[in-house]
Amino acid sequence: MKRIFTIIISVLVLSNFVTAQNFTLVPKSSKIQGASTKNVIEKNVTFTNKSTEIGDTVFNYEVIEVSMPSAWVLAICDPFTCLEGSGVVGFKSSFNKNRNDSGNFKIDFSPNGTPGNGTTRIVVKSAKTAYTDTITVEGKVWGVAVKEVKQNKEFSFYPNPAKDELFLKYFSKESFQVEIYNILGSKVKTFTLSGGQVNVNIEELSNGIYFLRFKDDEKVISKTFTKN
Repeated sequence: MKRIFTIIISVLVLSNFVTAQNFTLVPKSSKIQGASTKNVIEKNVTFTNKSTEIGDTVFNYEVIEVSMPSAWVLAICDPFTCLEGSGVVGFKSSFNKNRNDSGNFKIDFSPNGTPGNGTTRIVVKSAKTAYTDTITVEGKVWGVAVKEVKQNKEFSFYPNPAKDELFLKYFSKESFQVEIYNILGSKVKTFTLSGGQVNVNIEELSNGIYFLRFKDDEKVISKTFTKN
């Protein structure tokens, strides 16, 4: 009899534990990343009300951790709305979700051109059952200069000395007007460098030393070659 009583109590405790887990967060922990030139890097976390309790439709949340560079801005939208000032420790709010309904928490890091790492944690709690779970999002932002090195954005050309033709490379999505100057500083030829490479006919140029020159943003790129 004592054993049966123990089993019944265990089943009741287990049943209450299962019932208490009345919502899900997917994913609960995640990592996001992007370049510092992006306006925002974001993560959506799906909240679903799985409760079997009548009236279990109100949920509270609180931001308990924000760690990020001072230039960054954090914004959080709950499954109901986006609220101003949500991206600070201690921010609290609540929302309603009917049983079996879902919605998204949206967590946004705005890097404002600054590379670095950020973390936020948000505690979500049922107002009726007090069941609690936590969202953790880590953000990583890299600098643009690192990305450009990976793209090998360097200007090169061959042959040098050249006779009738030059082959130029400069890996960029943009197009550039390239100018050729002689040793006296006079412009003798202009052509377009697009798609990262171009062949240029220089057969009409006299033998001597010349300068290739073009501008990428505020950077002036200049190279010397010899025509034989």
